[in-house]
Amino acid sequence: MVDIKYYTTILSQTFSPCGNYLITGNNYGILTVYNLKNELQSGNDFKDQNLSVGGRSYEFEMIRKMQINSMESGEKFLIIGGVGLIVGVDWDTIIDNNFGENSKVEPLSISWSINIPSPKDSMLTIDVNCLILNKEDNVLYAGCGDNTVYAFNLECGDVMQKLEGHSDFIHSIDKLDDTIVSASEDGSVMFWDVRSKDYSSKIIPSSNPEIKRPNLGNWIGSVTITKDWMLCGGGTKLSLWNRSMAAPMTVYNCVEDSGIHVTKLMDETLYAGGCSKYFYQLSFTDEILCKIETSPVTVFSCVNQENPFKVTCLAGSSYKIDICTNLNYKMTTLGI
Repeated sequence: MVDIKYYTTILSQTFSPCGNYLITGNNYGILTVYNLKNELQSGNDFKDQNLSVGGRSYEFEMIRKMQINSMESGEKFLIIGGVGLIVGVDWDTIIDNNFGENSKVEPLSISWSINIPSPKDSMLTIDVNCLILNKEDNVLYAGCGDNTVYAFNLECGDVMQKLEGHSDFIHSIDKLDDTIVSASEDGSVMFWDVRSKDYSSKIIPSSNPEIKRPNLGNWIGSVTITKDWMLCGGGTKLSLWNRSMAAPMTVYNCVEDSGIHVTKLMDETLYAGGCSKYFYQLSFTDEILCKIETSPVTVFSCVNQENPFKVTCLAGSSYKIDICTNLNYKMTTLGI
């Protein structure tokens, strides 16, 4: 019998509101809950331990075994983006001391759901590739496979806004104040003002010959923004852009990759990963500050938190999850 763990891809991760649990979702529709508090405070010397298997974890199965593309952590609900559907799961039903390690896989208890309508004259169901929750307004933004970014009112589940302008599916979205930025398979990055239906600006990184990589394509796999900067990459090279000038400041030739899927700007430091042996910590110039060899061949997800303990979790095309309490080295690896 084939062991499916060797074909597992972890597509998304998030933390519980208390910060003590890591939740992962994979291509088989399995949601796994890890007790990070126990993992990180057990007193073991994880630096000398290659793999922490099981790790006080337990599992749930998504309805219809639907792959779990994206997740967001709300105060009351875990929000999951699947295929044609967004669901909310009450935290009390999955964060429970009664669940034991190696217990049977339980079905997810769904509290509410939002259907993503199929395009006209099409039977295709739409992937919900990325989610961002505005907790202040209780608005959920979803970047989807129908080339659209939706804004949902979570009080009633209604569509408040549809941001349309891309010609191919959305890989990544980010939000800062009233600005939403979206990255697409079509090779463009679009900036949207949430108070308007139209995009305010559009950048095509591949139009710059220093950034373009014809052998990998023009797609943009990830984008992140601050007040002054935009970091993006995909088939195109990883590049840092000055937002006010809409011009690239740095092209990262130092990064060895075959496609970028993760970008982050934290504490004036840049982070990136994807189809590469390494997850990179970079300066604002074309310089590697640190690189961590990753268990997944391709990193699709990176989540981090500061409290109740500082931790970064890297996951992707593997059943293994790399855990770092300091991004200068890998502390341990969890196994599903």
